[in-house]
Amino acid sequence: MNIVLAILVWASAFALVSSQYRVRHLTIEINRARDVAYQLESDRNRATLVQSRLSTPTIVERTARERLGMDLPEGARTQLVELGGPENAASAQ
Repeated sequence: MNIVLAILVWASAFALVSSQYRVRHLTIEINRARDVAYQLESDRNRATLVQSRLSTPTIVERTARERLGMDLPEGARTQLVELGGPENAASAQ
């Protein structure tokens, strides 16, 4: 009888230690996942800020001028085209 109780106590102690180890391991994994999620959120916020900054008309115009060699068209180089039916196309010529 004492041997059976000793085996049961040993099995219960082993189960307790094993479950505590697993809980610690899972807690470490959760903390790592939270750190990664925080880093990804920070990166997303930073990218959103950069995107909003780069999409302003002034930045777009400056980038087009400096990197692509583009400039705003002059009045003489601008042509207005009206879309419409065949009668509009014939009168435009």
